[in-house]
Amino acid sequence: MNLIKKGFILLFCVAAMQTLKAQPAPPPYTMGFIPASITEGDFAFPIYDKWHLSGQADFQLVTQGAYTNKNPYEYTQRVVVRPWIVYSGFENMKFWLGYAHNQKYEVEEAGNYETLEQRLILMGTFSQNMPKGTIFEQVRFETKFFDDRNGVHRVIPRLRARFGVNHFLRQTKEKPLFVAPNIGYYAELMLKFAPKDYANENFDIFRMSVYYTAGISKNLHFLAGVIGQMQLRTNGTQFDVYYGPVVSMKYSIRPKERETFDSVDGGAD
Repeated sequence: MNLIKKGFILLFCVAAMQTLKAQPAPPPYTMGFIPASITEGDFAFPIYDKWHLSGQADFQLVTQGAYTNKNPYEYTQRVVVRPWIVYSGFENMKFWLGYAHNQKYEVEEAGNYETLEQRLILMGTFSQNMPKGTIFEQVRFETKFFDDRNGVHRVIPRLRARFGVNHFLRQTKEKPLFVAPNIGYYAELMLKFAPKDYANENFDIFRMSVYYTAGISKNLHFLAGVIGQMQLRTNGTQFDVYYGPVVSMKYSIRPKERETFDSVDGGAD
């Protein structure tokens, strides 16, 4: 009996080893690099002061190159219109409710397909004052509605968390060209929650950005910087690394001493 048991165990081990050998190894990750540019214009306005409500409208143009085309302005990737309602009734906190109309265009060389993506967005930002700057934490929950490349309608929730720092720069001239200058940077992680037939992984994007912001006047401010982000495609094996310049202008009806662009959505996903 012991000999028979040993024979079965040996046979089982051999069969298990052959099964493991027959299973394909998980595919290796690949990485592609794509230059991109982000240009944005924002318009901020009051709504109802008694309720601490204001509004903002954003217009964004994203262009890109491809894996073998290093011109970040070669193709139009998407055009975005994004209205917001902003509540600022708590000290050092802001809450945002927004909608994004995101028209994406085909970029065959990079594997992008044309689709209309709409987003509903809830966002909260908490900032902490420092002696010569601010630190901010931001959480954004958005739901994306779009048709995938096979024509299947998708509803994909996504969670975004951002941590950033702003350094206030000194004014060295009595009449400077720009007022209230800052150097800012942030890191942002995005997780998607998609059905398995669309994407197996929750990781979506990791993004970093460094930028200079200042005021041309107390109503008009600008941002100029660079972004770098790594995005996992839905096949779960291909990382796309986008990099390039980001420029933003913001006009506020009410004058502001300083604008740090903590909520700027500078990305090329």
